[in-house]
Amino acid sequence: MTVQSLRKVDHNGLKTGQALTIILLLLGFIFDSWIFIAFVALSQLLGGLDVSFAPFRLIYQMIVKPSGIVKPHVIDDNPEPHRFSMLVGTAFNGVATLALLSGFSTVGWVLVWIVIALASLNFFLNFCLGCWFYYQFNRYGLPGFNQAPIQEG
Repeated sequence: MTVQSLRKVDHNGLKTGQALTIILLLLGFIFDSWIFIAFVALSQLLGGLDVSFAPFRLIYQMIVKPSGIVKPHVIDDNPEPHRFSMLVGTAFNGVATLALLSGFSTVGWVLVWIVIALASLNFFLNFCLGCWFYYQFNRYGLPGFNQAPIQEG
């Protein structure tokens, strides 16, 4: 269990992504459109891979933050658990998109609602289930889960 130095994470950037996820997935459900779900899956994939052109990141950096709607909330944190959560969301929304395109709409919408519920849990209650799993995997020494939770001093 290798522990690297702690970095900074803007939690309002993460919250913006969670809000966009919830809104877009709800719109996808309301309009019965797989396109919204696929867009969220792609956005989560690019965010999870930490690319500079991830759509939710760009929306936060170029629209939300400059507008003053929210101020940055940068804290000591490991970005890896959050990226892992985004990749889990990618998997759920990717499979949901395929299910919706293949006529398995019940399966697709159940997966979408799971992501809505988990994003809401994180947005409203500040509990990231994906992060919790990441740290459990770290605790049990699974390869690739190298960051340990922050130890309160």
